[in-house]
Amino acid sequence: MEILFVISLSFPNTLSADIGIRYDVSVQGVTDRELRKTLEAVSDTFSLQKRPPASLNLLQRRVNRDIPLLLKVLKSQGYYGAKVTAEIEAEDKPIRVTFRIDMGHPYILKSINVGVPEEYDALRPRLPENRELGLVLGDPAKSNSILNAERTLIHWFKKNGFSFPSMVDRKVVVDHKERIVSVAFHVNPGPPARFGHTEINGIKSVDEIFLRGKIPWKEGDRFNVDILTDAQKSLLATDLFASVEVKTSETINEAGRLPVVISVVERKHRTIKAGVSYSTDEGAGTKVSWQHRNFLGGGERLDLMGTASAITYAAEGEFRKPDFIRKDQSLLFKGRIADDHPDAFTSRNLSTSVYIERLFAKEIRLGGGLAYKASLVEQLGEEERFGLLSLPALFAWDTSENLLDPVRGRRLTLQFMPFYGTFGDHLGFVKGYATYSQYVKLTEKPLVVLAGRSAFGSMAGASRNAIPADERFYAGGGNSIRGYAYQSVGPLEENKPTGGRSLMEVSLELRTKVTDTIGFVAFLDGGNASPSATPDLSEPLRWGAGAGIRYFTPVGPLRLDVAVPLNRRDTIDDRFHIYISLGQAF
Repeated sequence: MEILFVISLSFPNTLSADIGIRYDVSVQGVTDRELRKTLEAVSDTFSLQKRPPASLNLLQRRVNRDIPLLLKVLKSQGYYGAKVTAEIEAEDKPIRVTFRIDMGHPYILKSINVGVPEEYDALRPRLPENRELGLVLGDPAKSNSILNAERTLIHWFKKNGFSFPSMVDRKVVVDHKERIVSVAFHVNPGPPARFGHTEINGIKSVDEIFLRGKIPWKEGDRFNVDILTDAQKSLLATDLFASVEVKTSETINEAGRLPVVISVVERKHRTIKAGVSYSTDEGAGTKVSWQHRNFLGGGERLDLMGTASAITYAAEGEFRKPDFIRKDQSLLFKGRIADDHPDAFTSRNLSTSVYIERLFAKEIRLGGGLAYKASLVEQLGEEERFGLLSLPALFAWDTSENLLDPVRGRRLTLQFMPFYGTFGDHLGFVKGYATYSQYVKLTEKPLVVLAGRSAFGSMAGASRNAIPADERFYAGGGNSIRGYAYQSVGPLEENKPTGGRSLMEVSLELRTKVTDTIGFVAFLDGGNASPSATPDLSEPLRWGAGAGIRYFTPVGPLRLDVAVPLNRRDTIDDRFHIYISLGQAF
């Protein structure tokens, strides 16, 4: 490695210290944009350019201090033979500073060795492969990668039965002639450890047996530091605790066991919520809910909710028993009594269900159960009673990170429900519904997200008129096709929606966040409901478009959308609709 410093002078420094020595600075010899940004970021000559030094000598010192910093960055990227020279052209106005870099060839990682003391040869687990350390032979020998590999190696021992490993030595040998680098790690794993007794402190009202069921290890299991974090996340996910701390003892006992202490602080288990919404098609609405997250002491959750709006009056309840029979499985009881009266129909109904739901891989939910609904339904002056027994099944896949304001990931929901009539009418049909949403972050600053949604529904086994009106598919509204009134898109009789046996919807939305609290959206929605079991593609889709504003709060974005129908139907569709609610449209 060579460090050269050149200063070209054509006149003595006579500039006032009050004014300072103004200068321009550049880097030559580096084509990689990210590497150039890194070099500029560590350089005082770049970062302090708006604070010029008082004299040429001070500028020279500033430049001189930067040279080893630039070399350090180049070395970290594998350019161990790089050369840096700096030139100050004092005759120019402003003065010109140029860092000239000869990067040379990147040095290649030739060998990686991991050694442990001989006394641990019989105890040590399989040593990690190079790829597990993030290193690949033949790649540039970047110092950051080597340091990361050291940390990964220590962590590897901690998750494979050794609680207190230490790095004895790290040797990095650079062969400038061959342009290769050899790395050797010498690790002292320490004594092997197994989990000892787990003590739980801070419990007040939560059942300790329930909490111990959340602990992913048993006494005597081989130590693994990763599942300590898993335990903390699992306990916090119950929403029962304000804080969870998981610590191990500082020493292993004579039996080779490592005791664990879990300290928790319970949060309040009851919550009351209230919310309002408004749209020009559905009118104003309000919801009030009460939740108890530890109803019987074992993390059972009871939710009670009341809804009142221009189209419904409803009371609902849900009881959820976690870890039912096995971990990651819940038992749910749901009930609802309602008077639903949108323009399409009137339905006075009572429904109840029992449901088992299982979580897979933290992103996938599977569920199934038994449900019953009794209803008195009126449409177009005809009133009919129904009793429907159903076997609902659910598949849900969600990789988005935020329920109300997702910026990346996807959501897929599949629902399948066979229905059987219980009033001796031999009614039977099946109902399927699928929806898929995708969220793509286009830029970070400003935050721009492209969101898309599609939905498809189908019913078979009975004619449309035989299926209860409150079970048919309808389109239109703030969560469907904006610009059209609620449930107004699809088959009509006397300008009243009658619903269909199939549904198709698509939406595209561009979301921007211009400040911490303000954002804007532009959207296009389309779709239709058809009387046939599959969408009638000969019928034109109804399209709506619009724009909206978002006000971001700690609980989620407040939404205000204005939409217009693009293929408006005279005497049926209004010229525009307004929607106000909490959360993004989808």
